[in-house]
Amino acid sequence: MFQDKRDFTLQQLRTFVCAAKAGSFSRAADQLGISQPAVSDQISMLEDRLGCQLFIRRRGTTPLLTHDGTKLLESAEMMLSASKEMRGDEPGARRQRVRLCIGPRLRDVYLKPALPRLYREHPEIELVLMPLIRPDEVQSGFDRGKIDIVVYSVGQVIGSWPNVRHIAEVPTALVGAPGTRAKLDSGELSYDDLNYIIHSSDAQPEHWVELQFRRKGIKPVRPFLYVEFPDIIQQMVEDGQGVAVLMHEQVAGSIASGRLEVLDGDFPPLQRLVARSPTATPAARIVEEFVLAALNEKRAISA
Repeated sequence: MFQDKRDFTLQQLRTFVCAAKAGSFSRAADQLGISQPAVSDQISMLEDRLGCQLFIRRRGTTPLLTHDGTKLLESAEMMLSASKEMRGDEPGARRQRVRLCIGPRLRDVYLKPALPRLYREHPEIELVLMPLIRPDEVQSGFDRGKIDIVVYSVGQVIGSWPNVRHIAEVPTALVGAPGTRAKLDSGELSYDDLNYIIHSSDAQPEHWVELQFRRKGIKPVRPFLYVEFPDIIQQMVEDGQGVAVLMHEQVAGSIASGRLEVLDGDFPPLQRLVARSPTATPAARIVEEFVLAALNEKRAISA
């Protein structure tokens, strides 16, 4: 099922409590190891979910709790305390293993920078990072207890997955080295003449890209070149070895600096999803919220 728009997360509660006790969003950001805009975003989302204002904010002054904020603080601390008990935070508690399937780019760009904070705040968790499997194998992986959480960027929302959350639409574009656009416009090259490099992975089957080409009437005269790693594909495209459909968030910097140019921006976005096994432990729920916070914080900073 999809997340109810009124739901709030433990991360939002934790951020609220930290800000309330610190008396400052900036001090809360330092204590949580995140940016101040991320603290503001977490609290704004919590206020939106609850339908009330929690802080009185005036520029240049300390944020003060409203009446609703004061009432929430006590219950929020109780909920966080109960969460710690469920996780077994007492000294000597057995470490809880959580198996997370995530692709190399999301792992390196979004997750890895935030892992020290996860291990610092939740030493009871042992996170096992696993390669992505085919989307049609996810349910079986959940049923057999092989995986706990998956993070995917796929062509469409997979509503049959348990506890699935739609994080965001991720724009894509066909990009090439500088000068390619001019050759297409002049007729020196056609789209059929281009050398297409396609991201080959179990999470994003190559036939999704091929389907987009067919819909556009593109019939490449050269065989597709399949490469596993998106960062390698980007480097190959920048070096002029071909063109590729890549996520805009990945190539935005290279486009801005002139190392790449957009050849066709009219490609459908990918859908970024997180799903959790229905039999996952409380530790898996903690990791899920942590992953969501890491993904959302990075997107907020990049926006």
